Amino acid sequence: MKLAAVPGITPVTMDSLDATADALTDLLVSVRGPESAHDPGVALAARDAAELAHENGASLVAVVEHAQADPAILVGMVVTTDSPLGPGAADELAQHLSEGDGQDFREVTSSVTGRGYPVVIAERILLSGPPTAGAQLQAVVVEPDGRRMAVFTLHSTTGRGWLELAAVLGRLVSSVDFAQSASSVSR
Repeated sequence: MKLAAVPGITPVTMDSLDATADALTDLLVSVRGPESAHDPGVALAARDAAELAHENGASLVAVVEHAQADPAILVGMVVTTDSPLGPGAADELAQHLSEGDGQDFREVTSSVTGRGYPVVIAERILLSGPPTAGAQLQAVVVEPDGRRMAVFTLHSTTGRGWLELAAVLGRLVSSVDFAQSASSVSR
């Protein structure tokens, strides 16, 4: 699978867990400003994202930024199924997510990329009392009649500029091209 380089999305190294966490921390601090280096939540969020990415075989970890938003962390991976997904796979996924499954999804929608790939988008607003503890968006691009799904998770700890960040992710999601033979996210 291939992705386009999208302005506002800066990938970090996946060489090791520590390298990913350090690169994420450094990039978040550079985007948020030097005073954020004293915020323990920055390094904690970076470490958590790096651990999840490495444990789940992610092939993309990046920082997403926009001038009107606090930066967010993006994790991307390709999931391969044992059998072909079939033409209704995206509808089935959207239905499953809409029914709950114990998740706190605010909204589940479906779309199609310019290349004709179905996309399921699930948005969460994470609440831990006022104000929100952030927002999370998952976009799953399905390879029709294939065995692969590209799964992207965008997480903002503050939620500030959420719509702008989601639009940046949308540009990346729309660039997914399963015609490439590689089985991992490449740029």
